[in-house]
Amino acid sequence: MSAVRLADLTIVWTGTDSVTPAGHVLVHGVDSTGLHRLCLYAGDTPNDDAYRGHLLIPPDNHGQRYLPTRTTAYGPGGAYVSSIGDHTAMLARLANRDAK
Repeated sequence: MSAVRLADLTIVWTGTDSVTPAGHVLVHGVDSTGLHRLCLYAGDTPNDDAYRGHLLIPPDNHGQRYLPTRTTAYGPGGAYVSSIGDHTAMLARLANRDAK
């Protein structure tokens, strides 16, 4: 899994909410396979250069061996980051990777 480009998503929602880390913006998009991704971008406007990673939100009871069974965070290069905690905690982990 590699970086998720904005052009490859059907955008459902863009903005900030109670789970958005400070200094970041979220994009909820659906990819070409129908999977929902909650992408995190540094700054207040999403752009591919500011991409910090995403949460892959698999469909309930999907039965596909290649998909995780729960929401999972992936970093900007596509590497697994975490499936521990709630969405807020996983997004914070992605945002805090910038500080390292």
